Amino acid sequence: MTETKSSPETDSGRQSSPVVLFANGKSGSNRAKKYLKLHSDSLNLKTNLGKVELTIADLQNPEDREKGIQEIKSLLETFQKFKVVVAGGDGSLIWVIEELLKHQLDISLIEFGILPFGTGNDLAAMLGWGRKPPKKLIGKNLSHLVKYAESWLQAEAKPLDIWQISIEVEETGHFEKITAENGHYKREHFKFESDSDLKVYSRLMTNYFSVGLDARIGVGFDKRRTTSKIFNRMIYCWEGFKKIFCLPNTRVPEITSTFYEDSSCIFNNSSTDKRLPEKTSVFLALNSRTYAGGDNFIWDAASPGEGENTWQEQSPRDGKLEFVIFKGEFDLGLEQIIAGRAQKLLQSQGPFTLNFNELPENRRVYMQIDGEYFYAVKPKRIVINLSEISEKVQVLVKD
Repeated sequence: MTETKSSPETDSGRQSSPVVLFANGKSGSNRAKKYLKLHSDSLNLKTNLGKVELTIADLQNPEDREKGIQEIKSLLETFQKFKVVVAGGDGSLIWVIEELLKHQLDISLIEFGILPFGTGNDLAAMLGWGRKPPKKLIGKNLSHLVKYAESWLQAEAKPLDIWQISIEVEETGHFEKITAENGHYKREHFKFESDSDLKVYSRLMTNYFSVGLDARIGVGFDKRRTTSKIFNRMIYCWEGFKKIFCLPNTRVPEITSTFYEDSSCIFNNSSTDKRLPEKTSVFLALNSRTYAGGDNFIWDAASPGEGENTWQEQSPRDGKLEFVIFKGEFDLGLEQIIAGRAQKLLQSQGPFTLNFNELPENRRVYMQIDGEYFYAVKPKRIVINLSEISEKVQVLVKD
């Protein structure tokens, strides 16, 4: 017989709700650092919905992150359900989930929340938590933090599709990204622990994945990224101007060969009837409704292409992924002003395989996963599957 887990109660008999908050102080504007000033073993917050026992952990600090994970491990032995909230960018949520999976913890008993402290915050916005944190995070006598805690208790837990992206390069290929600190940047190869170049890069995705011009702009943006959202937009626009007008553009049909949904060929760039439009600049997979911090619903507004009568409404929990293309260099920038510049390509459950042409050693292919920009040299193929953890992940949705 399975033992029923109990929920501790306060002295007044009202149920006590544990919440573990991971704060990523390096996300976006770095404002999540304010939560770390409250750092203690536990904060007891009295809300109108009962007592909340809040544990705060620093996601960037390995030792402190481990303490937070051990707290979760302890709670899993006591509670049927509890909440883990991440104050950071959208990628911070996946970071926490991956850390818990490494420790072989049962994430099906956890309801995950995300607070918008990143740059784009598309996932947080889609789940109802907005694009930016409130001006007052803590408040006098923790009053604003208490209101936030109440909203976590009131939120509804819903499933979220998590996709697995696996990118493979040739034996002579590698992956690189830009890291910047104190105004200086450097290029870093993706490495194994043995210090050899990674040949297969796998990551979980919640929002979007792309190949093309947008990722190339993003790599340039990463060199100069600041903590100011206004300055970041200016930098992104400047990088876009440079990449479009001042440098030669690599179009998607030049670097990709075929794209398959299971065994069905969606495009073949060596044929005449299934070839992508010649000037296609971006190949984009969408799980979220918005992209790169924009307010437009890309899929909803995109032109129908050849499947005008078959497209369905987009959902982040239907087991389907939506694919669109941007047919020219200017369409990507114009999408932020006038919705509808993208063209629908595919809506399906997958699995999906994107194959690349044989490319020169010096040709970089730019990509991004959930706003993490990087490039591959000598890419071979990309495989996208719905991750098996999608059956377990529950996220907090605010009305």
